[in-house]
Amino acid sequence: MPIKRITAIVPIAVVERLESNLRACGVPGVTVEHVKGYGEHPNYFRRNLMQDNARVVLYVDSQDVQRVIDAIVGCAQECGAQAGILAVESIDRLVSLTDGAEIVPATN
Repeated sequence: MPIKRITAIVPIAVVERLESNLRACGVPGVTVEHVKGYGEHPNYFRRNLMQDNARVVLYVDSQDVQRVIDAIVGCAQECGAQAGILAVESIDRLVSLTDGAEIVPATN
């Protein structure tokens, strides 16, 4: 099955709830990084436009993409997030650094 990478930029306040929602969807792993940026809703009352956010990255089987997107969007809406973005990209190969074997995401 084709592998997809889902990357979402979300407010930091959403991350804890998002982790729970992704676990409930059966997502086995996620990477979260703290990032700064500005976009659709810049805060013009700040000295600079940069805001603290989180970048959430995960890899899923292509058949699970919509379910994961729904979980992320639903979580952002439940938490009242006013900004954020999500991208889905195709991945040619995913390889474990432990043993060099190809990784095939679990399907749920």
